[in-house]
Amino acid sequence: MTTLEAITIILATIGVLIMLISSYGVLRFPDVFMRMHAFSKAGTLGISCLILAAAVYYPEYLARMIVLVVLFFLTGPIATTAIARAALRASTPEDHLHLTINEMQDDGMIKKPRKRKKTG
Repeated sequence: MTTLEAITIILATIGVLIMLISSYGVLRFPDVFMRMHAFSKAGTLGISCLILAAAVYYPEYLARMIVLVVLFFLTGPIATTAIARAALRASTPEDHLHLTINEMQDDGMIKKPRKRKKTG
């Protein structure tokens, strides 16, 4: 086994383990935001390790693979933030009870819940 093959195996193993652990987190975490956090780790770190393993094994495609890794690191967090904002907007105000600081509500992105009048 050459050094390049050993590096490829190590990077591929790390990538697979990161994706396996984060998929377990997607299944086990109770909240949509925690699940998205676990999924974003698989989307950036896991796939990047697998792409870098392929780049080490196929050095003629190294430049393309590095561009792919950079694109994953640029677009992954942006997509996760957009999905998190959509999930926060779609949820009810009672779902926000666990938030101590709600920055979107402070920015006017989410309407504050109205207080109910007591009747009777």
